[in-house]
Amino acid sequence: MKRGLMLALCAMLMICSAFAEEAAVTERLPDAVLMSYYDHSLFVGDSLIVMFRNHVRGVQEKDPDYFSGIKFYCAYNYQLRTAAQENLSSSSTRVDLKYKGRTTTLAHIMEAEQPSRVFLLAGLNERIHQHLDWADGYVDRIMALRDKYSPGTQICFFSMTPVREKIGIKRQQGHDAYNEWLAKKCAEVGAVYIDIASGLKNENGMMTKGISSDGEFHLNDKGNAIVAGELLDYAQSLYDSGLWAPAEPLVP
Repeated sequence: MKRGLMLALCAMLMICSAFAEEAAVTERLPDAVLMSYYDHSLFVGDSLIVMFRNHVRGVQEKDPDYFSGIKFYCAYNYQLRTAAQENLSSSSTRVDLKYKGRTTTLAHIMEAEQPSRVFLLAGLNERIHQHLDWADGYVDRIMALRDKYSPGTQICFFSMTPVREKIGIKRQQGHDAYNEWLAKKCAEVGAVYIDIASGLKNENGMMTKGISSDGEFHLNDKGNAIVAGELLDYAQSLYDSGLWAPAEPLVP
């Protein structure tokens, strides 16, 4: 009888322990805490980052703490090729970044800022999905520039976002193939790949209806709010896996 009781108690303890462990893993941190993962970070890129910046600034009018640790360096038509160049070019077609009112390169912004992380989204304008050999060299050069100018910085590449149906399935397939390649390339060179595309897709693998500002590539405020949610989920996933913890202790 006593042995049976002991076995029952042990079984209950094991079940309780399993539930406690699962609860610990799935604990959702407050959004304000998750946003702190992006403190001391740079968001760099083309019009997609410009529009995400506009979304963030719009929310900050009511909530100043909303992703307040991010600095944005972005420009319409910015390219991955440009991000990979160390010095300014005389090319009339090149679009560079501005830092404190002056035109400069990503390398020199990293040198000046020494950020914890750089999150990069570019390649839409140059159809980089059609030129993986070019992209391979660009990623290598960006990592080399990081090593030279800001070795303590983690480089993170966002996935290419999806397109609406009218752009065509072939273009979407190109983006999907690029994202698959980029994930492998990041693992190879020690960069981080962050999938923001999946949360923007419908059941057909294209951009969800109602989240585009132009019916083609770009996201409206609703779409950018989804991206913000993906960023929070990414920070949560790092916390769950023990790869990141908030700097400030959690308040019980």
